Amino acid sequence: MAHTQSKADALFHQFRPLADSIARRFAFKSQPLIEFEDARQVAHMQLWLSCYQINEAITAPAYHSRCIKGALLHHLRDHGRLVRVSRREHEKGTHPWRHHSLDVTPAGAFTSGLDLLESPESDHQQEEPGTAEIEALLDRLPANQAAVIRLHILVGHSFRQVAAELGISAMSALRQEKAGLATLRCELA
Repeated sequence: MAHTQSKADALFHQFRPLADSIARRFAFKSQPLIEFEDARQVAHMQLWLSCYQINEAITAPAYHSRCIKGALLHHLRDHGRLVRVSRREHEKGTHPWRHHSLDVTPAGAFTSGLDLLESPESDHQQEEPGTAEIEALLDRLPANQAAVIRLHILVGHSFRQVAAELGISAMSALRQEKAGLATLRCELA
């Protein structure tokens, strides 16, 4: 029995070159973070999902383009920083990301204020060195900005996880983190 092609199947095959083009451009722009094959798979999956939601063929290209770009951005945001390279691998240099020494400052660079913080005086403390100073800096920020910075940077959660935990959108979490880090930069400069 022959398989009859549905409207969504026809739309998928019609707009697959559009999805490939968007994925290629996106992978090129964010070269070290996402590979073309990954971007293409995400684009095809989103195209497939959005083909079932389209009602008017005249608005299909704009709708598919917007959906695919959004899915690629979500994929990059959620999976771009999930790979954590261990210190040992950094030192070996066997991974695709380069290791930059924190001891050597590039020519013309200024020293960060976080580098000037002293370590805690007591040796019996269980916390990492500088944790109390970082917490004191975060306590100067508004509570929502400090919470986002703690969860995303110090704990290592993705923006979606932070947003779910705080009951806000992922974009709001990103904006609050940027605002908090800008405030800390101004204070430490």
